[in-house]
Amino acid sequence: MVTSAHSRIVDLGARIKRPAGSMLFSEGERSTSVYAVVAGRIRIDVSTPTGGRLVIAVKEEGEIFGEFGAIDGGPRAGPATAISEVELVRVDAATFLEIVSTSPELSIAMLEAFSRQLRAAVARTTARNSYDTTGRLVHRLIELSERHRHHHRDATVIHLDLTQGDLAGWIGATREATARSLRTLRESGCLVTGRGRVTIIDLDALKEIGE
Repeated sequence: MVTSAHSRIVDLGARIKRPAGSMLFSEGERSTSVYAVVAGRIRIDVSTPTGGRLVIAVKEEGEIFGEFGAIDGGPRAGPATAISEVELVRVDAATFLEIVSTSPELSIAMLEAFSRQLRAAVARTTARNSYDTTGRLVHRLIELSERHRHHHRDATVIHLDLTQGDLAGWIGATREATARSLRTLRESGCLVTGRGRVTIIDLDALKEIGE
């Protein structure tokens, strides 16, 4: 969904393109820019105490990222990496703050966006503390189905463009445990998998497994 803040950044910022695998900023870096995604996808993750990586967000067309540091002046919580070739629009932090502060509508829109992100983060934290790997994977797939689904007959196709390692990082599990859970879900007939793609065959059955 394209937000008002995204549209203003696109109008005022500088367009840049980056290849897949390139890093837009690194963990701990001083926050100086806010980005709007025009095309492609960006992965944002953080390091864990055990040395692993935890995916906290994937930003795609119509979304912005980097805004937290612009608002509080803090360092980047984690790196932003291009999953695919991306086209972005960048504005400096001062411009972003001016965009938001001069428009009550945009301020409200930003608060609504923060609220959605906080609710999603709480839901993921609750799932990580309440379910096993399969349960966490199921809840994440259901969440993704709401954001990325494209209907084809009776199936819901979710284009992840994520490696199995990325998906494992997203649910806070090892690759091996994630692979076993995916196999369990395939064997249940709920879904099939391919390179960078999960096709949910029976969403209701998947939700039942997650209950």
